[in-house]
Amino acid sequence: MNSKQFLIHLVSILFSIALAAKVTIAVESQSISLPGCPDHCGEIKVPYPFGITPECSLNGNRKFYLNCTQSSLYLNSSNLQVTNISLDGEVSVMNFIGRDCYNKKGVREEHIQSQLWLANYNVSSARNTFIAVGCDTYSTVNGYRGKENYVIGCVSSCNDIDYESFTSDHQSCLGVGCCQISIPSGLKNMTISLSSYNNHTFVYDFNPCSYAFVVEQGKFKFSNTSFQELNRTEKLPAVLNWGIGKESCDEAKKRANYTCKGNNVTCVAASNAAGYLCQCLPGYEGNPYLPDGCHGNGS
Repeated sequence: MNSKQFLIHLVSILFSIALAAKVTIAVESQSISLPGCPDHCGEIKVPYPFGITPECSLNGNRKFYLNCTQSSLYLNSSNLQVTNISLDGEVSVMNFIGRDCYNKKGVREEHIQSQLWLANYNVSSARNTFIAVGCDTYSTVNGYRGKENYVIGCVSSCNDIDYESFTSDHQSCLGVGCCQISIPSGLKNMTISLSSYNNHTFVYDFNPCSYAFVVEQGKFKFSNTSFQELNRTEKLPAVLNWGIGKESCDEAKKRANYTCKGNNVTCVAASNAAGYLCQCLPGYEGNPYLPDGCHGNGS
């Protein structure tokens, strides 16, 4: 390589570095939080309207004020750990599973209910499913949507861990060792109860416990190892829905605290939750809850 070729090559490298730096600066300038506010808790992004201090969340609203403790993010003052926040109206959390365990004589040794008590969120009916696992198991979900009470149930049984359904289709959950059902939309409060017909006395050697939980669809697959895996599992992922306020878009626009005021922003109804959401218009991206938070795709 002669000196002229070397110079051209060097200029090309410097130009590439400068271009990459420009792109990085442009991306970093599009903040997800309010100016001066933390946008992460550990590895979890915390976009506005959420915040980990009152002044960094929307109007200091308890719904959007999250607790960051030792780099872990929690929903309000609860023990629900947040793993992801979507501006499309979803919050992913780790929810405790329920379990019901017996000894060889059929005496109950452990009984844990799984509960979700949500003042400001709904359990997503579109993204979650209710599952009960065990060979001598029945479980119920008692939940409330406003003042309406819902009770749904699931029965699971089997006589042999080698039953062909355990291995023929790991996604089947049709009552043989595993049962799954949909949950009603709009539920805020939910209690999962577990019990057994024969206290697992006939299946104790391979299945001394029953398990039940609401879990994000696709995050649990039933197999012949599920009994052992669930025995070592405390939490599974679930999805909650959120929205701004309780009004429709048309009603919210009449209020002084209407949130979707930025440029290139529109208002849409929240999914499976009261209130509304803000969205960037087609051709724009960013955080629609921030002033001038939506930018053209090419900017």
